[in-house]
Amino acid sequence: MKLKIFGKKSLSQLLFYITRLTTIGYSIFLLFISYAFVSDNFIGVSNGQFQIGIPLTDSAIKGGYDSSTIGSIIVFFIFYILFFYILSMVFRTFREEVLFTELAIKYLTYFAIINLFFPFVYGVLQSIILYKIDFNDLSIAFLHIILGVFSMFIITIFKQGVQLQEETELTI
Repeated sequence: MKLKIFGKKSLSQLLFYITRLTTIGYSIFLLFISYAFVSDNFIGVSNGQFQIGIPLTDSAIKGGYDSSTIGSIIVFFIFYILFFYILSMVFRTFREEVLFTELAIKYLTYFAIINLFFPFVYGVLQSIILYKIDFNDLSIAFLHIILGVFSMFIITIFKQGVQLQEETELTI
């Protein structure tokens, strides 16, 4: 059996569910971490470091117990919640019978915007929160920018597809 890329019972549908579950997972994790910070529900705080136990595992989240570290964690999770949600919406449009639609262009545009601009916004927020720029994040920022540029190419292809589809419908 050959797996289709687009439409019902396709790779797009599988990727939609995977990215949607990832969005939900990141959201739950952010709520869990936020709850721990608001309620002071830690395994321990010592030497300026926090430690939050992860339920159902023997693992813990560790980090500096200061506003800059907490702010960075929250910004990170918000970005990836948005990233995976918008990506799931792109895959959702790819499940439809008609591929070239204005809705697909809309979600691809959102995806391009978040990938092109968020690395810069993140860098500015990091410099404000941490008073420095973490150059270890540059490779990931670069990958998001490439993903955004690639999305812009796909948007252009989809716009041409919508135009051709409308011309074909007018001809028939």
